Amino acid sequence: MKKSLLFCCFCLFSNFVFAANEGNLNEGMVNPGYYEKPGWFKESFLELQNDLDEANANNRQIMLYFHQDGCPYCKKLLDDNFSNKEIVDKMSKHFDLLEINMWGDKNVTLLSGEDVSEKEYAKQMKVMFTPTLVILDKKGQSRLRMNGYYAPDKFLAVLDSVIDQSKNESSIVSTNSQPQASKPKEKFIYNGNDLANFIKTSEKPVMILFEQGNCSECDELHGDIFRRLPVYKQLQKFSIAQIDIHSNENVIGPDGKKLSQKDLAKSLNIQYTPSILFYESGENAVHKTAVFRSEAYLKGFHVQAIFDYILSKSYLSEPEFQRYVQRRAEQMREDGVEVDLWK
Repeated sequence: MKKSLLFCCFCLFSNFVFAANEGNLNEGMVNPGYYEKPGWFKESFLELQNDLDEANANNRQIMLYFHQDGCPYCKKLLDDNFSNKEIVDKMSKHFDLLEINMWGDKNVTLLSGEDVSEKEYAKQMKVMFTPTLVILDKKGQSRLRMNGYYAPDKFLAVLDSVIDQSKNESSIVSTNSQPQASKPKEKFIYNGNDLANFIKTSEKPVMILFEQGNCSECDELHGDIFRRLPVYKQLQKFSIAQIDIHSNENVIGPDGKKLSQKDLAKSLNIQYTPSILFYESGENAVHKTAVFRSEAYLKGFHVQAIFDYILSKSYLSEPEFQRYVQRRAEQMREDGVEVDLWK
């Protein structure tokens, strides 16, 4: 059913502000959803079949942009990526970008014809981080997904990969064409190669780091975030393993199958480094697969939130991570703790 212009105008004033409550943002980091969007964004009634038909007819691809107000990573995407001439030129030429407010009430008509709200659609798409960008294939199925903020160079690498449609290109995002040196293991990281037994015998939740050499974000995670005392204390409550996404060294994966570290990363659809997968431990663990995946560039506040989310097993009662983050931030402020999303 076609939406009326009146309804769309109403929706522009009825966005539900959610992430702004996470904490006090620095100057210039407030409510990115209210900023005037770039002119090359597609004007859409969010009738996905109509959008898909139009994109296919023009030899373009649909990119869904899930965002929320007050999200500093969304603002960074807008400021750093969507103002980059090379990115804008490629986006304008090859993609129709549809914006979807993770907590919004605008109507979305799915490919099935079902009408749902933006927030229900985000829930169906299992959006845990913002920004989340999903590229659809010609049939409207998810072809590639970027969970969280990607720096411009990595973002361009993804765009080039999708545009080129090269079947031989690895699904793992990398800006380097040559094999990369392995990441050194730190003392607290498991040195064995049997991840299934590691998970089974651990008395703590298990964290598996997927990394690569020459990765500035990996270096920041280890050299800065992991060295902060509150984070370091949280790390002691996990059993931690590390996988090099370019290594041919064999391991036994969490499912008990033997394969190379590189193939393990591919089988788990690792598209970004560092990615962190979390597993329940013990022989009788309820979940035999990862209970949560962190696949985005995150600063200290959100890394700590993820660790708390896993350690408290809040994922069992609250499947929407962003709601957990909001409640956590509110409690911190009530306790007199300063909340800074960008530290």
